[in-house]
Amino acid sequence: MTRSWWPKRKDPTEEGRLWLLWLVRLRWVAISAQLVMVAFAHRLLATPALLIPLGLISVALVVGNAGAIRRVNLEAPVHQRVLMFQLGFDVIALTGFFVLAGGPENPFTALYFIHTAMGAVILDAWGAAAIGALATSCYLGLHAYHLQLDFTQHSFSESTLLTGGRAVAFIVTAASITGFVVTLANARRRRESQLMTARDRTERTDRLRSVGTLAAGAAHELNTPLSTMGLRLRRVGRRHQDEDTQKDVETIRTQLDRCSLIVQQLLVGAGDPSAAQLERKPLADLVDASVNLWSKGSPVDVTFEDESGGLEIEVPGIAFTQALVNLLENARQAQEQVDVAEPLTVRVDRDGSFGVVRVIDQGCGLPTDADRIGEPFYTTKSTGTGLGVFVARAVADGSGGGLRYESSSGKTHAVWWFPEATRRNA
Repeated sequence: MTRSWWPKRKDPTEEGRLWLLWLVRLRWVAISAQLVMVAFAHRLLATPALLIPLGLISVALVVGNAGAIRRVNLEAPVHQRVLMFQLGFDVIALTGFFVLAGGPENPFTALYFIHTAMGAVILDAWGAAAIGALATSCYLGLHAYHLQLDFTQHSFSESTLLTGGRAVAFIVTAASITGFVVTLANARRRRESQLMTARDRTERTDRLRSVGTLAAGAAHELNTPLSTMGLRLRRVGRRHQDEDTQKDVETIRTQLDRCSLIVQQLLVGAGDPSAAQLERKPLADLVDASVNLWSKGSPVDVTFEDESGGLEIEVPGIAFTQALVNLLENARQAQEQVDVAEPLTVRVDRDGSFGVVRVIDQGCGLPTDADRIGEPFYTTKSTGTGLGVFVARAVADGSGGGLRYESSSGKTHAVWWFPEATRRNA
């Protein structure tokens, strides 16, 4: 195993490791500050021999940090007692440093506040109280015993050294506490954002399943008349062999097949796309097949552009097809409202590790409350349920993608994106 003197850049999944990661980084700062301070003020020590125990304290901190880094990198669980031991170890090491370097007169005793503040945040009530009591006891103990600094040995005056030391100590303490609190606040905001996202996704899934229950019942009822129509259609085809009738029969059969596909999609998972069988295919192939299916029954042409470079995605195939058909149908109807017969544009491209499908129309544009697009039963059409966009968004959400609408140069873009499928080793 390759050893590292800085913890790996990762987001620990367990809260204790996140705090230990912070203690590791703070300890490196403390070690660096101690070395710089000793290098600058070593002439103030009562005797040069004190450099040896001061060096041993720094070595002990380095060894302690190496052990903490190993625990972080191995992703071992970190319990409260481990965090309390680490904080207590820092407080004792800091106290030993102060005993040899001026005691309570050392301006860097303000560093005790960093450890008590961190203990109050990362430990439970008893642990925080224990660290606070330890820091207080150590500080009071410095008044009972410590080695004085000899300011006459330095080229700077005592007041200059103390003033500069207090300024540096204040800056280090303020920066450390501020950095810790900012990190804590950011972590809390990220967690709240993740919680809200998960809650929204759960609500959308619950609504989809509720709608799917109704849709599944309707699909079961539709199966019987569709089967009957198919049988009657074959009979008509056998009785009437003229060219015009055969063309009409073929068109009707194509639409019946499409209706059967819709019914199949409704029955899979009771309308929940995430419950359907996943398929791994190039995004362009899935889109091309869906566009061809929709074009057979549509009077509007489609211009298909592929710049995805063969990017593959993993989605429920039936749900994907039906969702894209819904988006194409919405785009066609949007153009019909303003009497535009221009071809729709479907563009597939890559954006980093995501494949993006754009359905572009020149229709009536977005409504004023465009942020509601995708809500079940919200629609701007006189007839419609609003479930088409809702299902399309659910298909994308289920795979880690999404759907949004945007306008540009008089055109409306339905932007539908999916993450690239993870490559498997052969």
